[in-house]
Amino acid sequence: MNKTKKTNNVMIRLIDNIDLVWKNNQPLGCCIHNRTWQKIALQQGDMDGACAVYSLMMYLIAIKVLTYAQVKNLNTKFNGQTSKGRLFKEFFEKEGLCRNGFYFSTIVEKLKHSFSKEVSAVSSNYNSTDFDQSNAVQQIKEAIDDNCPIMIAEVFKGGGAHAILAVGYEFCNDELTKIFCLDPGYPIADYSYWNTVIRINDAKGKVYSHTSISDKQMNDIYIDETLRIRKR
Repeated sequence: MNKTKKTNNVMIRLIDNIDLVWKNNQPLGCCIHNRTWQKIALQQGDMDGACAVYSLMMYLIAIKVLTYAQVKNLNTKFNGQTSKGRLFKEFFEKEGLCRNGFYFSTIVEKLKHSFSKEVSAVSSNYNSTDFDQSNAVQQIKEAIDDNCPIMIAEVFKGGGAHAILAVGYEFCNDELTKIFCLDPGYPIADYSYWNTVIRINDAKGKVYSHTSISDKQMNDIYIDETLRIRKR
């Protein structure tokens, strides 16, 4: 199902194959179909800094490499010699409670080491200039147009950074104006495809040129990194 909607000069584009699903008279929320409907959204704990790992796991669910149950079930066990076994060992057993998060380049190296038979990954870095931010937005648009999610690292004006998963965008009057994301830092409603919106170029020309809006939060940000993963 093509999730493209046009209203006047506004177009909303979401990656294909995601839908809002009800099953057995219960809402599942935003899902991807992988043999059965799989929930995508994950919410991280209050004590950890592993937003990048949560966003990565949502990514791997969305591209149908893992299932929601495999990620959510703490008792999931894989043979350590398999790709999935090496992946879980790399990100969960070795790291445990990840307080400081990961740079996306580190995630790429870990995926190459543990999961290269299943996926390929490329990360990109950007500074806060208008030129680099325009390149970042273009990379995000190209991924969504290819029906592929893409991870974003946003840097906050007040300090700190956060990783989220982009699944769509809004295009208005020939410009990309908003990016729609799954954010592991917040809950998501069963009737929504996203729980964070990045408004692009709210303050163009300034260091923190975009605005990230989540549940009861609004932050000035710039895009620091993107991570694109492809299923082999």
